[in-house]
Amino acid sequence: MKKWLYYFCLIAAVCLTAQPSWAQDKTQEKPKTEERAKPTVPVKVQIVFTEYDGEKKVSSMPYTFMVIADERMGGYYSTSLRTGIRVPIEVDGKDQKTTYMDLGSNIDCGVRSEDDGRYRVYLSFERSSLFANKSAEGERLVNEPNGLPLLRQFRSSESLILKDGQTVENIASTDPLNGHSLHVSVTINAQK
Repeated sequence: MKKWLYYFCLIAAVCLTAQPSWAQDKTQEKPKTEERAKPTVPVKVQIVFTEYDGEKKVSSMPYTFMVIADERMGGYYSTSLRTGIRVPIEVDGKDQKTTYMDLGSNIDCGVRSEDDGRYRVYLSFERSSLFANKSAEGERLVNEPNGLPLLRQFRSSESLILKDGQTVENIASTDPLNGHSLHVSVTINAQK
């Protein structure tokens, strides 16, 4: 029994003397990659959808929100904006059911700061609305299917590199039915 007690005390003594040197080695280890921590920067993003009929401005819809640079919730995006209405649509059939369709704007945005002081802006947006099925002269543009409303949709995903305070008009698209053009501009302002 004394022999076992002797071995136990010997092992305990070795472990106690080795522990401080092991702890020192662990604290002296440097991280494998020395990454410099980027400061958290809130960035104000403004997106403006402007519709033109030729040179005449028909509508302008601005959206402004804050994004924390380098923050990620899912994929590239950290901020989501959903705004709009739900339009009732009756479904023909023997039950005469009503369903709802979402119309409005959906925007997902993320911002990553670059080493040169610029910002990479990740955008995904969708805009849908009811389509006015009459020309300026009052004539019908498209035969309405069973009296159901016509819906307009515009979708885009993109990645931009912008400086603080910079505005860029990055997309122009033409509606195939009425010839109106939709322009999208993006402005960012870092809130340092």
